[in-house]
Amino acid sequence: MLSRSRDYCQFVIVAAALAGLALSVALWIWLAVRLVRLGTQDALALAEKATVPEPESALDWPDMCLRAVVTEPDDESRVLLQVIWPAHPARASTLLLALDQGDWRSLLLLSRWCDDHVPVCPRRQSSAELELRRRQSTERVHARLLAEDFTPAA
Repeated sequence: MLSRSRDYCQFVIVAAALAGLALSVALWIWLAVRLVRLGTQDALALAEKATVPEPESALDWPDMCLRAVVTEPDDESRVLLQVIWPAHPARASTLLLALDQGDWRSLLLLSRWCDDHVPVCPRRQSSAELELRRRQSTERVHARLLAEDFTPAA
């Protein structure tokens, strides 16, 4: 009886170790796929922007860095962004965006990206719709461009 109990315990230990190993391998595969996917998104965004030789808008930049995020006191769905192009800091732009009414998540993301000084990839969705995506991340903000004050390079 004691031998059977010991064999059963060893079997359970081996099974648990194999399950842990399988879970670890699955986690590493998932992480590798996620990193490749994010890298591909960044590469595609960069290739898309390379077709524009002289950007006429901040939305044509490969990436931007948020310098300030300001909401209107009476309407927090309107956000003023001051952005620069990290590769050319002399190029700056001020964007007036309209977020969805009550979209606190987007406002928090924009504020955090500004505080962390992370690169953000702008992407036009249609004539006025746009998407801002943090590089090497799946975090996205959807908004509508209301106005832009673009400062071209001197």
